[in-house]
Amino acid sequence: MRARGRVIEIEIDHRRVTYADFVKLVSELGGRVLFKDGFWPFARYRVALPKRRVRELLKILESEEALRNEGVARTGGS
Repeated sequence: MRARGRVIEIEIDHRRVTYADFVKLVSELGGRVLFKDGFWPFARYRVALPKRRVRELLKILESEEALRNEGVARTGGS
């Protein structure tokens, strides 16, 4: 089977982004998960995405990570 677009390898911290949310996000962007390696909390994935959606996926994951870090900082500081 041949993947169209870009195949990227990405490491996800599932304490910040759940597996179900990650797979849903990838499918909403028109991609699919090709390979998973590793277990909780860190897993490495190979994902096939349309060329124009790679940057968008990375930005969304960075913003989700930043938002969750802010929430942890807020609850930890009070």
